[in-house]
Amino acid sequence: MKIRIDPEQDTFLLDHVVDGAPLLPTVMQLDLVARGLMATTAAQQATRPQAGLLLRDIRVGPPVQFTGPGLYHLDLLSEPGPASRQGRSAQGFELRSAIGDAPHLTAHAEHTSRPAGRLGTCGFAGGLPGGPDLIYPPFFHGPTFQVVGSFGPAGDGGLAARLASGLPPLRWGCGPTVLRPRLLELLLQCCGIQELAGTGRMMVPAAIESVYWHPESLTPEAETNAVAVARPRAGPPPRHGQVFDGQVVTPSGTVLLTVTGYRAIDLGCPADLRQAARLAQRLAARSEPAARGWAGTAIPEGAPR
Repeated sequence: MKIRIDPEQDTFLLDHVVDGAPLLPTVMQLDLVARGLMATTAAQQATRPQAGLLLRDIRVGPPVQFTGPGLYHLDLLSEPGPASRQGRSAQGFELRSAIGDAPHLTAHAEHTSRPAGRLGTCGFAGGLPGGPDLIYPPFFHGPTFQVVGSFGPAGDGGLAARLASGLPPLRWGCGPTVLRPRLLELLLQCCGIQELAGTGRMMVPAAIESVYWHPESLTPEAETNAVAVARPRAGPPPRHGQVFDGQVVTPSGTVLLTVTGYRAIDLGCPADLRQAARLAQRLAARSEPAARGWAGTAIPEGAPR
């Protein structure tokens, strides 16, 4: 599958710039994977009820970087992947360009509507005390990806972030996205806030065990008042380190997105330690407990843990 990207039409790239060069956000690369899955399974899905999308075994390679004007071409390669433990078929994808040997992103993708397992019950403070002034800067995102409207501590060492209102439209120059990428972006930035406050480092995605896009997340209305909650845990061997699990929900408790095993790596540029200290101070401030929490939800069968 050939992908054509034109920075003059795909203007969201101007809101994701590192060291002066626009990068293709990881969440938009995953939207291309979802587009590829839709293309390869269109005939089968036409006769099936609406299902969610499971993207798993995600590995992020060298960034897709735009160093000048003009069209850029990417190849989205696909082949049948290993079946899940429940026997469902999956497609393996690689996003590549003509420059460099390593793929920009690899993932397995499948349609599924049979979630199983739970992340647990999560409560978060009713009043989220942090605002975007503490995040942009030091985060490098422009208006399209300034997705955090407010944030604050959640239970058990986690963090909650509410989606900002009035965000500019996010679409490809050739048409709408398949997914609602900013729902995942909200959760990833939620993790990034915790990393910056805790370690003073700016982090970018390296790997995700699984992202389950519940069917309700695939509608335009999904990007309304969503809240992300993410919690760190010890990662599996041999790397160990820290990974995050999380969910994105609506105010009514409908779960839109479930993420397990998100791992980040250092961006490689120095962070503003004063901003990191301000973040840590704000997160350490006491807040009133929530009147009610929201329950964790099922994650799909066969999702890595």
